Formats: sequence, C-alpha cells, structure tokens
Amino acid sequence: MRRPIIFIAGTALAAYAVAQVGSSTLLTSFGKAINDAKTVTSNYTIQTITKGGPEAYTIALKKPNLIRIDTPTQTVVADGKEVTTYDKADKTYFKQPETPGELKTLFSTEELHVFAGFFDSNAYKAVRSKDLGTKNIKGGTMSAVEASYDSKDRKVITYLLSPDDKIARKAQIDLNKDEPDKRLSMVFDTKSLAVNGNIPDSTFVFDPPADSRELTLAEINSTKWYYDLDEAKKVAQASNKMIFVDFFATWCGPCKMLERECFGTDDFKKYGSKLVFCRIDVDDQPSVASAYGITAMPTQDILDKNGTVVKQMIGYGGVETFFSFLNSAVGAP
Repeated sequence: MRRPIIFIAGTALAAYAVAQVGSSTLLTSFGKAINDAKTVTSNYTIQTITKGGPEAYTIALKKPNLIRIDTPTQTVVADGKEVTTYDKADKTYFKQPETPGELKTLFSTEELHVFAGFFDSNAYKAVRSKDLGTKNIKGGTMSAVEASYDSKDRKVITYLLSPDDKIARKAQIDLNKDEPDKRLSMVFDTKSLAVNGNIPDSTFVFDPPADSRELTLAEINSTKWYYDLDEAKKVAQASNKMIFVDFFATWCGPCKMLERECFGTDDFKKYGSKLVFCRIDVDDQPSVASAYGITAMPTQDILDKNGTVVKQMIGYGGVETFFSFLNSAVGAP
C-alpha cells in the first residue's frame, strides 16, 4: 500500500502526527507477523458492496521474491527475475523485469493490500490506528484494529486478526465513507490461509495455456501503464503520441470506479494506438500533481508529447462520459 505524503506546518502538529503513527499494537503485530513469514498461501474473496457478489482470489508468496496470484481476470507469476501477466479474457501474456517498483505497484491495489506486508515491512504505516478489542464473529473471536491511511480518513481499513498468528483473516476497506455519493466499501474474506508451509518452486513457473500467445513489444507498449511522467514523455516523443494521465488517489472511490469500468476494457485499450498511458498517485507524487494544478480526484489530462495540457476532465461521470472525453481530445481509435 502506498503511504500518503502529508504536509504538516508547525512543530506541535508534527509531534502529534508522529505520536499517532503506529499507535496500534495490533497493527504493529500484524505487520511483523506477515513480514516474518517465509511463505503464505491463501484463498480469499473480495466483495465490493453494491457491486455484485464476491470474487475469488488465490495467492502464493515465498521469500525472497516468488509470487503467484490468480484473480478473476489475470494470472500473475513472478519467478524472481521476471513478472509474467496473463490476461484471461484476451488469452495473451507479457513479461517484464521483476523490480522493487513493480512489486510495489502490484500490491498497491486494495484487492492485494492485506498481503503487501509480506514483502514490505512499511506496508501498514497508517496515519492513525487504534485497537478495537475483540469481536465475536462466526467461527470464533478475532482482534479488531482500525487504520486510517489518509489524514482526512478518506481511506480507512478495519482488520480482523487471528488471535493465533496475528494475521488478518477479514478486512473492510472504506473509501470516502463520509461522502455517500463517493463512498466505496470492499470486504476481504479469507477462506483458507497457511503460513510457513512448503510451496514447491514449480508453483512460480508460468506455463502458457495452449491457446495463449505472448504479446509483441509493440503490443505491450500500446497498452502499458507508466507511473513516471518523464518516462511517459520520452515514449510519447519517440512514438509521436499524446499522453493520457490519470491523477488518482488510493482512497478515492470514483478513481476505483473509473479503473474498474474503463481501464481494463478493450474499448480503452484501443486508444493505445494514439496515447501513452500514465497514472500518477497524487499522494506518492505531490510535486507532479501540484505542477498540473490537480485539486480533485480523479482528474484526467490529455497532454501533448512534451507534457502540455491539451484537454482535461475532472471527476468520473460514467463510461459514456469518459469515452466522449477521449474522443473529443484525440478522435476515435
């Protein structure tokens, strides 16, 4: 999980903020327990409230750098050198180097957040956190802890930890819970979890399905997301394309809706023939957000290849509005 960057003026306020970080002993215990683990395997579900039924996920992690994740749409396998991503709908896959930055991006999503601490000891550094005591739930008693990952409580996660190993078995993720029209809630529910079990290395070998194909370099570049605007500019200049920039925040509910409803669709991917895709987390890169005058999320900018704003849309008004914006800026793909 990406840690928000918070600007605080004044010594007294700074001292207050430091005192609040990591104030929960349970959250500290959770982070240590999962980071100390040598292996983790789990089957779990993610349910977005008001968005249909639960979706199944499977994950296998092994120190120092082996990963296998199966989601409803993708299989991701990291063998220590490369990360292979297989798209189940398109039956295509591509490979890229396994780097710390790539792993951070991989575990930045809410769907994988609970396991981010396996590789990153700082994954659960909340702005504020507090122990909520024990909760009686179906199947037994768990310890509850609430963590806010944003100074305005726009991203709050409540974890339910096993009293045996201190690792979360359930969690509720609330984004913008105080704004009904922007609120988004997700429920993480573990069906099985094993720590420090034996996982054969063959688990982390990607075996392409018989009817799949590997994407060419040109195809990869046409749909690849960049998280560094300077890098996106270089690609845009080399390919004579414009740049689509999604300014987002991990606590932003409409940002999640835009990502879910648009970015993964074939209709959006077609714009790769005209655009270089870039995403900027405003909490991770505040200087970039400030340079473009970003004050609300999501904000989508169309830039020329040198980084000058050509067209901008603030907020997310639905699929039709979003694609109308793209068409008005660059034309139909």
